[in-house]
Amino acid sequence: MQVASACDADGNLWLLWATDGRSFRSPSPKKLDLRIARIPAPDKASPAPLLQPFRDVVEKTPVVHPNEPREVERIRAYEIQVAGKRYRIYRGDLHRHTDISFDGAGDGSLLDLYRYALDAARLDFIAVTDHNAGHDREYPWWRTQRSCDLFFIRNYFVPLYAYERSVPYPNGHRNVIFAQRGVRTLPIPREERRGKVGAKALYDYLRRYNGICTSHTSATDQGTDWRDNGPELEPIVELYQGYHTSYEHPGAPRAVDEKAERIHGRFQPAGFVWNALAKGYRLGFQASSDHISTHVSYTCVYAPKFSREALLNAMRQRHTYAATDNIILDVRVGEYIMGEEVKDPVEPQLTITVIGT
Repeated sequence: MQVASACDADGNLWLLWATDGRSFRSPSPKKLDLRIARIPAPDKASPAPLLQPFRDVVEKTPVVHPNEPREVERIRAYEIQVAGKRYRIYRGDLHRHTDISFDGAGDGSLLDLYRYALDAARLDFIAVTDHNAGHDREYPWWRTQRSCDLFFIRNYFVPLYAYERSVPYPNGHRNVIFAQRGVRTLPIPREERRGKVGAKALYDYLRRYNGICTSHTSATDQGTDWRDNGPELEPIVELYQGYHTSYEHPGAPRAVDEKAERIHGRFQPAGFVWNALAKGYRLGFQASSDHISTHVSYTCVYAPKFSREALLNAMRQRHTYAATDNIILDVRVGEYIMGEEVKDPVEPQLTITVIGT
């Protein structure tokens, strides 16, 4: 929130600010409004405060990622050529909130999100995924859409048009992503919220507007029991979340279990990603932050071009991997790259390149 202030001729201080009507007891955005307040001038002038000489204090803080700039440049320079196409790795985040969300008080504003993405993490792309883009209200949705245009930097930084569609277990939370501006959010009916109907309406909506979605926090009350599957519409899943934990399989590194802190509600083991794979679902993997978390979760995408359309098409082909650091992962079977289905009748031979930190 930004406050405009001015003093009048009588010494009164006037304040003007915008508000969306929320409070700590009712944190969801409401009707946008302007508020004005006046702080009367004191009866007599206060004495000038006693000032101390400025002393510049240099704190010795540990450097967590001393080599991160070099590691990011290494990822950006990595290139592969397969089946006559050149691919580069684009590194981003498909799940990050702002204070538009009812639970985003610790996340900061839209400007803070882009400051983190551009300056701190040096991401190539970002998806702003507030809950139904401000609970299906037009103004926060418009602000978010507009921010994607304002911060777009051709061939350097690509914000994606997105939001989180927050449906409880067993349907699950999904982040919805589009390459084009202007698609309004899809409200969540009571029957879907209660699990009486599945994802058909969402899948129809994605087909109509050429979007994709990605499930997250799958083994919790915000997850899914994998009752629905749309391979071309839901091609990737959030395997790891920086804010919470991993949803790969029981006993996996950092995996959620019944003893884990209940950040996202109860433990739901049916939502582990390996259960989806056991059903024959073909899924690529991504890692994202959600809330607060920084520098520990990245969605890495192999794409031939750096544009919204190219990134989404690469996700549809599952040309992705989930990383907890600035890691290069290159997995191939002959002329096939990760995420593709190998149809050759010969026994496959994997070629794996991993460059860690």
